[in-house]
Amino acid sequence: MAMVALVAISVAMPVAQAPVAAQQQQQYGRIAKYNAACTEVTNIRKKEHLTALPANVIEPKRTPEGWPDLQGAWNSNAYRVSGIHSIELGLDPAGFGIQCQDAASSMGNLLVDPMRGMIPYQPAALAKKMEYLAATYAPAKRMDTDTDVRCFVRGVPHDVTNGAFRIRYIPGYVVIFSDGLAGRTRIVPMDGSAHIGENVKLMMGDPRGHWEGHTLVVESTNNSDDTWFDKHGTFHSDAMRVVERWTMVDQNTMYYEATIDDPTVFTRPWKLAMTFDRTTRENTENREDSCHEGERAVDTMVRAGLRARAVGIKGYHIHVDLDTGKAIRPEEQKYLDQSGQPLGLSYAPRVPDEVLPQK
Repeated sequence: MAMVALVAISVAMPVAQAPVAAQQQQQYGRIAKYNAACTEVTNIRKKEHLTALPANVIEPKRTPEGWPDLQGAWNSNAYRVSGIHSIELGLDPAGFGIQCQDAASSMGNLLVDPMRGMIPYQPAALAKKMEYLAATYAPAKRMDTDTDVRCFVRGVPHDVTNGAFRIRYIPGYVVIFSDGLAGRTRIVPMDGSAHIGENVKLMMGDPRGHWEGHTLVVESTNNSDDTWFDKHGTFHSDAMRVVERWTMVDQNTMYYEATIDDPTVFTRPWKLAMTFDRTTRENTENREDSCHEGERAVDTMVRAGLRARAVGIKGYHIHVDLDTGKAIRPEEQKYLDQSGQPLGLSYAPRVPDEVLPQK
């Protein structure tokens, strides 16, 4: 895979001659053209997610117990928008240059209510989310980095929007295996039993499933507030309730929809949706990924954040256009203007030794 350096252009400027915001912009400048070293820019994600369940779907074959057979391995690798980084924006453009990928092939929005809109945070909750994004931009401690980097269990629905899962049945239960780092296995009772007591909170929630026609419906309560919906500060409280719906459109296509309700954080319930294709992965072993073992990335990110803070750099982990340095989402530009963060990247830039305060 071709690699390209993301190069910061430095412009020397005496610290005392400009406000901090102007210093940040001018000293570190904007990154170079992100695909300058790429001989070919690829577009690996071309299909569009469904935004609603089609009127006509197949009637899947039934298992001996009479359940619609949704079993198999499913992934969203062919679809243009990925939810692993941001369900509102897709993947971070800062990563495209390194991978020589077309930025448009992985950017977009998974919300279907409000349609391609923003998560409806209450004002105080939105302010808290921005605090998380500021901490992620220049972390000062391990807990400032996003929950996925720290190998936290992803939670629901993040474990599915990561992009790949497998479904299996055992007597009385649906089992959902999620692939990738921090992926987990959910065992969903289908017997109509009640949820556990409200005082117990779980990283993956307490799921209960049932069938509505050909659709598998899973309601998860008792969710811990330690998980996010993605890597972008999209938090919730432990009062969150998630209802997921899996429906086969045809033999090789699955429509997935999740409704999130948390009246302590959001102004109203909201929905996201994705489409998954059947794969042949079910014929292979489900590997155990290492995440904590030998992990050094978090400490490296914290060191970079501390160096940035030492010279007064602050900002927000907001997706930006790599050519203009402007926020991808115009309504977020005010945060960039407020912080005066260096143009071009959603993380604090590398601070060379010679810029650091001398001890």
